[in-house]
Amino acid sequence: MQVVLRHKQKLSSIITICMVVVVVLVCVRLGFWQLERGEKKQQQLTAIAQIQTHGVMSWSQLLNLPKQWNKTGVLVELKGTLLSEHYWLLDNQVYNGQVGYDLLALLKPNNDMRAVLVNLGWVRAPLSRDILPTIVMPKGEFTVKAQIKENNLSSFTLEDKTSSGDLPKRIQSIDLSFIQSHTNSPLVNFMAYRQGEGDEIAIPHYEAVVMSPQKHNAYAVQWFLIAFACVVVAIFASKKRNKNEK
Repeated sequence: MQVVLRHKQKLSSIITICMVVVVVLVCVRLGFWQLERGEKKQQQLTAIAQIQTHGVMSWSQLLNLPKQWNKTGVLVELKGTLLSEHYWLLDNQVYNGQVGYDLLALLKPNNDMRAVLVNLGWVRAPLSRDILPTIVMPKGEFTVKAQIKENNLSSFTLEDKTSSGDLPKRIQSIDLSFIQSHTNSPLVNFMAYRQGEGDEIAIPHYEAVVMSPQKHNAYAVQWFLIAFACVVVAIFASKKRNKNEK
């Protein structure tokens, strides 16, 4: 009987050790993953800061940048005309804890046949999803200071594509090829995010890096502490069990 009991206790100890090892390894891996993300965010911030040392560029200066450059982070002053009939509302956008949409519109810069998709900012959503916000686009020449984003334009959405049940102006993700095919207007292969204060059009709120490297590092420390705590608890539990068995 004692042999069977000892065998069960030994098996239980092995299972407990395996579980602790798995939890510790997962926590350590998550900690290093957060450190890696923090490093990438720091590199991104450094690259943006470096490119913004050139100041606010004009549209022609932006287009004359070397083709191999990633234009993300470039500040540009856009002057042109908003194509008022071509705008969309990007769903599920939150600003100051309130749900709404990001207003996307096509702007045709002066002396250019192509248009650029501009995120003009956040607008409040009506209480009912069957109703879209009232949008009044400015007429005539429009000037906007914007930050360029190239590649990885789609953000997190609840749906991958606009569903057939959506209202015509509501979209679930940013897809330049989709927009171009529905407007028959040639587009540049990047988009612009308006900077500055809010107005009657919308409230700009774009941040190139949402979570800071410091926050990622803080999360990494938390995961390492959880791993350390698991080891300490396991050691004390093992000592207590051995003491009780004696």
